[in-house]
Amino acid sequence: MKADMCVHLNRKVFNEHPAFRLASDGCLRALAIHFTMSHSAPGDLLFHQGESIDSICFIVSGSLEVIQDEEVVAILSKGDVFGDSFWKETNIGQSMANVRSLTYCDLHVIRRDSLLEVLDFYHAFANSFARNLTLTYNLRHRVS
Repeated sequence: MKADMCVHLNRKVFNEHPAFRLASDGCLRALAIHFTMSHSAPGDLLFHQGESIDSICFIVSGSLEVIQDEEVVAILSKGDVFGDSFWKETNIGQSMANVRSLTYCDLHVIRRDSLLEVLDFYHAFANSFARNLTLTYNLRHRVS
């Protein structure tokens, strides 16, 4: 029952992002129980430059700015995905930028360890996910 409720709460993310299209019902249930919902107010710092990137964030509503060297390098909004492509990397990355809320935001977040656990169990989905999830902004990379 808990997994069903979690799938329902995360349905918007699952339906809008191509990375989840080929996920079986069992896989979606496993993913859904690991997602958390986060709310932020204008001015809240969600990521700080130099800290480890241990999650992927899906923006459900609101706007965020990505700041590097005190300069705005990106504006993110509904439908955007940011964090790190850690499913392709062997080490944990460090954020090269700060991420701050511009408006009230709703985010759906999955942590690195939880996602990797699901990808390890659902091999077919792991391949599809790696091919189809595109980060709007990868915090590991510096804008030149």
